Amino acid sequence: MSERELENKVSEGLKLTHRRLVEEYRRTNTPLIFSENGVVKYVDPFTVEI
Repeated sequence: MSERELENKVSEGLKLTHRRLVEEYRRTNTPLIFSENGVVKYVDPFTVEI
């Protein structure tokens, strides 16, 4: 497997994981929580693009 093929597979996997995560949080109506520069952020999952 070449480096380009590996990068494509990893990219596809990340996109799939992102989609599933957002869909799950939308189903449960739970805010997405992450940290940005040490500050905790809460994001409405319905405002996140899939």
